Amino acid sequence: MQREIVQNLPKIELHCHLDGSVRPAVLEEIARKQKRALPATGDALAELMKVPDESESLLDYLKCFDVVLPYLQQKEALELIAYDLVAQVAEEKVAYLEVRFAPMLFTHEGLSIETILDVVLSGLKKGEEDFGVKTNALLCGMRHHTLEQNQQIVTAAKKYLGKGVAGFDLAGDEANYPMSLFEEVVSEAHTQQIPITLHAGECGCAQNVATAVKLGATRIGHGIALKDDSAILESCIRHNTLIEMCPTSNFQTKAVSSLSEYPFQIFLDAGLNICINTDNRTVSNTTLTDEFLKLHEWYQIDYALMKKLNQNAIEGAFISASDKQHLSEQLDTAYLPILHS
Repeated sequence: MQREIVQNLPKIELHCHLDGSVRPAVLEEIARKQKRALPATGDALAELMKVPDESESLLDYLKCFDVVLPYLQQKEALELIAYDLVAQVAEEKVAYLEVRFAPMLFTHEGLSIETILDVVLSGLKKGEEDFGVKTNALLCGMRHHTLEQNQQIVTAAKKYLGKGVAGFDLAGDEANYPMSLFEEVVSEAHTQQIPITLHAGECGCAQNVATAVKLGATRIGHGIALKDDSAILESCIRHNTLIEMCPTSNFQTKAVSSLSEYPFQIFLDAGLNICINTDNRTVSNTTLTDEFLKLHEWYQIDYALMKKLNQNAIEGAFISASDKQHLSEQLDTAYLPILHS
């Protein structure tokens, strides 16, 4: 597989965090406008914003977000990073993007959840118009937040559902806050008929995946721990659950420590639905093109499998049947000449 061809083929991304994908140059622009100092500039800032090589855990990985969050408390900043993320994915022909973020993380200087949603969705919409990438937002509750805070996110997701918001997620420190603590809030989202994708099984506990599926999640972020529990893996196959794999990130958070532990081939051979994602473009220092090329290097995937992984993403996306049909046609048109050459 050649980088130029992979980059120019249409791709679908369902697991991409807004605040983990802020380009260093964009953060510098925001800081200038806000007249606020940054801890570093140029290459030194870029290093601070990406996960260090010696990262030992998901918690180490999440520390990178502390660099950007103080600058994302104003409307203009949020609109800009949303717009710029669409610009980034357009460079590598992402045809559809679901962007996830936790509105509560942007309320520290007085912005309301509604204002935050309005400006982020406005940035995504402008990006959609300028770059031709279809987008939707997924709203994240945070594991370390209160039940009341997370219920506010469910309420907001319901209000904006179909108006730029497509679903609900739970993110954060899975090791210390297992899925079982969130039955009430996830059940509420399910009752409100909000599509659900949940981070689960990133930290070595397959039971979190089982609980997430039981509570109504049709997609699982990461799901790596399924490799350790064949019964729960089989249950996900039966439920047609889509696993949003993020290869680079999974090594950085130490979900696995070596390639021999990585379950991509195991999941594929078992018949599990999987799709490929970046997780955090800046923090993980990756693109979707990079992710597919890594899988080519590690597992010798070809263009036919790349197309199938993107088709899986379309089928699991929180969009209408007609939108899925349109995206599938885009894949067919672009991949068929390559598959038949």
